[in-house]
Amino acid sequence: MKIFLIHHRSPHHASNSGYGRLMDYIDAKVVYGKTKFPFRIAKFIAGFHSKTAGNYNVGSVLKAIELYHLLKKQNGQKNIVHFLNGERDIRHLGFFKRRFPNTKFCATFHKPPEILRQTISNSVALRKLDGAIAVGSNQVEFLKEWLGLEKIVYIPHGVDTEFFIPKPILKEENTLLFVGQHLRDFDLFNATIFMLLTQVSHLKVEIVLHPAYVSKVIPHPQVHIHSKLTDGELLTLYQSATLLYLPLLNSTACNSILEAMACGLTIVTSDVGGNSSYLKNTKSVLINNRNVEAHFYEVVSMFNDKDGLNKAASLLRKKAEEIDWSKISKKIILFYENLY
Repeated sequence: MKIFLIHHRSPHHASNSGYGRLMDYIDAKVVYGKTKFPFRIAKFIAGFHSKTAGNYNVGSVLKAIELYHLLKKQNGQKNIVHFLNGERDIRHLGFFKRRFPNTKFCATFHKPPEILRQTISNSVALRKLDGAIAVGSNQVEFLKEWLGLEKIVYIPHGVDTEFFIPKPILKEENTLLFVGQHLRDFDLFNATIFMLLTQVSHLKVEIVLHPAYVSKVIPHPQVHIHSKLTDGELLTLYQSATLLYLPLLNSTACNSILEAMACGLTIVTSDVGGNSSYLKNTKSVLINNRNVEAHFYEVVSMFNDKDGLNKAASLLRKKAEEIDWSKISKKIILFYENLY
């Protein structure tokens, strides 16, 4: 069985982060869109495709052309084509399936159901998939109904537990870490931080953020914003913080949470989307409302509970080891086999 991965990497992910790490753990041909097909013509073709069926651009066209030529060389062998980001690049599956009947097509979806329904109003192309992977437990029933497919499975997002590791010697007191921008609740974060800065002595707030989102954070001398960090610098922030505070509007799988878990970093976050599945039995704090006082109270309580921080660190690390990419990749390969 030959495996082809249709790759799309989010530019804000560190090299040790993101779903694309799957390609480091399975024997597969990664399709990037490398072809001699004229870029200008591919761009012209892409212009005819509506975004109502998912993101489709010139890169998508080039990937489809490369995939077609690769499949032609397989001479009727069994193949798996896995779109690592189901929200983009998927078109023409009817043509591909007629031309290559021994090939099965699947995709992993990353967005919460509400966003999928809002941004992809035409799911006709996606309904031609042979199966799909949900990275959030909150996606499964929605994907079954939305795509009309039986082979929908929840396989957690993996994390690199060899790179993201605890380092207790670096741990600092009263240091709060916030990472990322996608679906972050900046209004709640700013309000909570304001209260913390006025009532917690020697508080330090470390924020890792794309430069385009820096204006979302209210500036303060004790708030330090980092952009374009190296992987090592990001790792050090995870290892040295007291806790990760990450209020979210919605979620499926959150890389920042997974990486904090692997580093044994206590987590205070919103009880939304798939968070409860990832953080079950880890002594993390999931808050089911947007009340500023409630968030303030939980952060301060964790700062003051040294024993609780230590217990959470151990449980989080153990939980992360259960979803190390080496284990998740095996579950994905088993899913491939079940498509036939």
